[in-house]
Amino acid sequence: MTELNPQKNRRILVIDDNRAIHDDFRKILSPGTVAAAALDVTEAQLFGRPAQVVRKIQYEIDSAHQGQEGLMLVKQAREEGRPYAMAFVDIRMPPGWDGVETTQKIWA
Repeated sequence: MTELNPQKNRRILVIDDNRAIHDDFRKILSPGTVAAAALDVTEAQLFGRPAQVVRKIQYEIDSAHQGQEGLMLVKQAREEGRPYAMAFVDIRMPPGWDGVETTQKIWA
């Protein structure tokens, strides 16, 4: 397995008006819990298999619930010298900017 670069930018911004979507991104992209790792060790001891060590990539995920808030976070991240590597932007976010307008303003 190749070594993971700890200096690589893994900052992600999720812009969506649906809070459940933010939770889904965290479930998918956040590392497993300590309890899950302990369960793997217990399973290996119980069944006599060596525990497989899997290095999980850790992402830093920030959330915005409207386009204007997302743009503010992007600007703040750039000012701090810690820009986002990627943004997931919902297309429909009433009542504010839609995803197309939000993305255009972020790129500007």
